[in-house]
Amino acid sequence: MRGRRHDGPPPPKKRKRITDQAGTVTPDDLGVHPGRDWFTVLSGTAVLYLGERVIRVEAGQAASFSTMTPHADRGPAEILMILDHNAERSHLGS
Repeated sequence: MRGRRHDGPPPPKKRKRITDQAGTVTPDDLGVHPGRDWFTVLSGTAVLYLGERVIRVEAGQAASFSTMTPHADRGPAEILMILDHNAERSHLGS
C-alpha cells in the first residue's frame, strides 16, 4: 500500500466563502494556531497573507501551510479547506 494508512474518520472539511477584499492587512488581522491548513480555490482568487509573503491562489490551485506562521486570507473567493485535528479546533470550534 502506498502512502500513510489512515485509521478513523476522514479529516474534517469546511467550505468557506471569503468576502473580505484583498488589500492592506494589519498585524492584528493575522492569526496563529497549532496545525496545518490546506485549501483549494473553487472559484475566484484567494489572497493568502503568510507572514511577510502575499500569495495569490487562483481557482483550481491549492495551498498548504503551517498555521504557526501568521496568516490571513482575502478574496473574493470560495475555498474548500481540509483541516488537521489542531486546525479543526481553531476553525470549527471543536
